[in-house]
Amino acid sequence: MSSGVKQSATPLSSGQPPALTFGEFLNALFQAFDAGGVRFCVLRNYDGFPDINNGHDVDFLIRSADLPRAIAALRSLQGIRIVGVTAHFGGPSLFLEGISTAPGLRALQVDFITSLSWKGMSYLPTKTILDAAIPRNAGNLTFLAPSPVHEAIISLLSSLLVGGWIKEKYFPGVQRTFLNDRAGVISALKPNFGLKAAVRLVDAVASGDREEILPCAGLLRASLLQRALLREPLRSSWFVACHYARELAIRYSPRSLESVSILGLDESRAVTIVESLLPMLESAAKVVEKRPLCSLPPFAGDSAPASDEAFVSMAIVVYRLVEEWRSQYAKKNSLTLHLRVCSSRELLIGLPGKCRSGIRWIPRLVARLFPSSDLWIMLDPADERLPSGNTKLPCVKTDWQREACLAFVKTRKNFVILDANRSVAELTKDAYAAIIKALVCRTDRQLRKRFQ
Repeated sequence: MSSGVKQSATPLSSGQPPALTFGEFLNALFQAFDAGGVRFCVLRNYDGFPDINNGHDVDFLIRSADLPRAIAALRSLQGIRIVGVTAHFGGPSLFLEGISTAPGLRALQVDFITSLSWKGMSYLPTKTILDAAIPRNAGNLTFLAPSPVHEAIISLLSSLLVGGWIKEKYFPGVQRTFLNDRAGVISALKPNFGLKAAVRLVDAVASGDREEILPCAGLLRASLLQRALLREPLRSSWFVACHYARELAIRYSPRSLESVSILGLDESRAVTIVESLLPMLESAAKVVEKRPLCSLPPFAGDSAPASDEAFVSMAIVVYRLVEEWRSQYAKKNSLTLHLRVCSSRELLIGLPGKCRSGIRWIPRLVARLFPSSDLWIMLDPADERLPSGNTKLPCVKTDWQREACLAFVKTRKNFVILDANRSVAELTKDAYAAIIKALVCRTDRQLRKRFQ
């Protein structure tokens, strides 16, 4: 399988290189950072290092100038493949395959944070945090972490300022720091929020009064916005505009959607494979989800009169076309990976009766107008390299449906044809390898455009 080449890859190797343990990954990455001259600190959730990752991802704070070198360090690690990237205003999130943080998992999200900000306005300068960072030891690892004051502020404001809520996981530590070093916290908050807002927040957190803490979010935002616009109106306005532009691009652009369609004549078998792939692909994107089968509209029933066959077929095409394009621009919080099962009926390929006579032109229309998945995987029930004999489906029906499906799939840019006569476990492994290979190719192109 290769991008832009209409060529099948049958079968893919079912073998997978062994995944690095979380500790092995951290050790290799920290060495690569040091070799590349990347100054970094681990923001939170490092208490379990090097063996346990207490968070869903790993957050590294780095200077924006070090971002290309940090990504180069990631790409230099043996056995690690970058399968996804999405860029927010504060820095990119990368999704890595080849790391085992728990049994059955092979992927991990790594965030390179270059700016701690709200709506594009920094509330704690990166340089200030890095300059005050302190060394931490964990097993054979030595790394920098924020000072207790900075870590407490980050742990609180990452949810309170940005989302208007309190992350209870971090609150006891935040409250302890605010109590023990009240003057230090106020001093760190004052430049960007002002003395009044800083004192009110610190006292509310120290008392543990959540009904007093939550209203502080509005005061903090207003103070941050006012001070940023008064100091640097043009620069601050530009940052706000950039923030919203990037967020809109992530939420409503097909560029933040990776889609994989599995086409098989035996739909139940394809559904089983998708269900098996979901846990294997966890953390290969921000959101990994199964898209349900698209139902046909009410007017597409088999009872439609024969005289209306052409009209019904065209109406189904228009209906499906609208639904597919709408899904491309549906709201997404970040990089989303869609897995879906496509049936020959859903694609109007080889439908009995009314669509069978149109088998020649309907697939061509579908191929030209429909937004294509990034990868198509067809489960071929009659691989010509192996002896035939699959009697699960009627032979006559299977023959013309199979030919129509093959003709459709081979019009796609990226496709893989797998022998459906093999076990579900073998097919799942080959489908996983095909998906990872497609994600790596697409991500590699994105990285070259953005960071090289």
